[in-house]
This record gives sequence, structure tokens and C-alpha cells, in this order.
Amino acid sequence: MYTDHKVYLLQKMIGPLMIGVWVGALSAVFFYEADIFWPDTGVVFGMALVISFFGLLWNRASRLHPLYRRGNAAIGAVRLGIILGFAWCLWVLVHHADPTIEGFWFVLYALMAFAAIKVFGQVAGQLFGPRLQVDVFERGNLAAGVFLGAFVLATGMIFGGASWGDLEAGGLEYGWVFEVLPGYEDGWWITPWFFGMGWLILVLTLGLWIRREKTDFYRRVVRDRNMEDAKAAAYFMIACAITLTYAVHGDYRGFADALIGFSVIALPVLGHEVMRPPAPAHAGNQAGDQAGDQGVPAVRSRDREGGVYILLALAGVVLAPLVSTLLGLRG
Repeated sequence: MYTDHKVYLLQKMIGPLMIGVWVGALSAVFFYEADIFWPDTGVVFGMALVISFFGLLWNRASRLHPLYRRGNAAIGAVRLGIILGFAWCLWVLVHHADPTIEGFWFVLYALMAFAAIKVFGQVAGQLFGPRLQVDVFERGNLAAGVFLGAFVLATGMIFGGASWGDLEAGGLEYGWVFEVLPGYEDGWWITPWFFGMGWLILVLTLGLWIRREKTDFYRRVVRDRNMEDAKAAAYFMIACAITLTYAVHGDYRGFADALIGFSVIALPVLGHEVMRPPAPAHAGNQAGDQAGDQGVPAVRSRDREGGVYILLALAGVVLAPLVSTLLGLRG
């Protein structure tokens, strides 16, 4: 499914990753000699710098012909997701991250946040079908733009949550896995580790949501430009991101308490099972699908469904610590 586009995205990432490894090796030597970072931290700094740089070059709308940019709200939707996601990460780093994150450490975490948003948000989001270059930039498909923008924002929210708190390396039961790293005591790996767990759950849950839809989601968003389905997916992603931001935040109280936090994501999933609309009259019939493309498929507002997702996520985040406390899982 969408194999050619997936291969294209992977090929596009190979060059920057190779350059990132080379620059990372140089920065590892530089920062180690300057007594700023351990070598592994320097490698991460260099790779994040290169990926952030290429991320800016790849997606410049200014390189497009003015005809593509004029009145193209889809570009704005993706940009808004990037801006809000990165702004959230910066706000967390300034106000709620470990007090030792300053100077070069602040730059490191900011670069990691932006690189994560570009790669795990903007690039990986296209693996679900909507394409940035074709559907957003060239065709001005607002539904595709809303989907990608929401996925980017959700990715940024999770990374910001993973940056929250002053968790120490020795505070994790399974932290010994990372003791082989020279910079283990610095704890730079904690944020990417928790982000990776949260982001993977977001991807799996979104994949389940799309699979449980009673329509061909790719067709509805990319071909039919159905804004209601795109908004429903966006609401769901933000709801999941709310629960995962809470689950990965750095005020770690133990594995069992964290498990309660991650389990909250089941609430939006259950909400979808109850609120999802029935299949359109022409769904599941190839001839009917072709006929539906000529007319206007049956569309109903899914804003109420989206509101339920958000309310369930917020309720879960509020109730999760209470449940943990009642079960004696919090110290």
C-alpha cells in the first residue's frame, strides 16, 4: 500500500542520515575535547543539527511556483502544526524541564525536538497516505494538510511531554540498559526513549483507528478531500497526544504508575467505536465508489465525535493520578 511513496521517503532520508553520522562524529570529537558533552551526546547533537537543517530545506514553500502557494490553506495547516508543536517543546524546555538544561544542553534538546517533529511528524505522517509534496503543496488538498498538520502537532506534544520533569538516570528500573553509553549519567537518552515509546503507541493507535473506519480512509481524504474525516482523524490524534503527553512526562513514579498513564489512551479508542459514523451508501462497492466520485458522497459533521475524543482524553488525564493513588502505585 503506497509502496512507491514509502520507498521514496526512505530514499530521501538516507542522504541526510549519512551526512548526520559524519557530522555527528566530528561534533563528538569537538564537544568531548571542549569538555561539554560525552561522545555519544555529541553524535546526537550533530545528527539532530543536520536533520533539522535538511528538514528546513526540504519543505520550503517559497521554492514553489506562486500559483501553488496562492490561497493554499493546506500549506498553512502543516506549518501551524510545526509551529505549535515546536513552540510547545520550547515552552516545556524553558519552564518545566530539568534546571540543568541550559546553554549547549538547551540547544541540544531544541534540535532534537525539531528533528523529531520533522522526521517522526512530517515525514512519517505521509506513510499513512497523504503526501506533502503532491497533495498539500501541488494540489492544495486541505484535508490532507489538516491530517499531516495534526500528526506533526501530536508528535511535538509527545516530545514536549517527554522533556518535562527532572528525572535522573538512576530513577528508572530499566535504566541499566543504557549504562553502556558514555553519557549515561547525563541522561540525554531519557527524553528520546520516552518519546519513542509514546510516538510508537500513537502510530499503532492511529493505524487501528484508520483500520476501524467503515470507509477507505485514503480515498476519502486524498481523493475525495473529505474534511470531516480529516478533522475526525485530527481530533483523535490530538486526543491521543494529550494522553501520551501525560504518560511520558518526566515526573516518573514507577512502572505501574506509568502503565496507568499509557492505558488512558484506550478511552479515545473506545469513543471511536461508539461514535464512528456508518459506512456511506456507496462504500464497499467498486461501481458505487466510482459513481460516488462523480457526485458528492454522503457527509455528516464529525465535530461532536471529535469533541468526545478530547473530553475522554482530558477526563482520563485527570482521573489517572487519582486511580494510581487509590491503588497505591504512587510514592
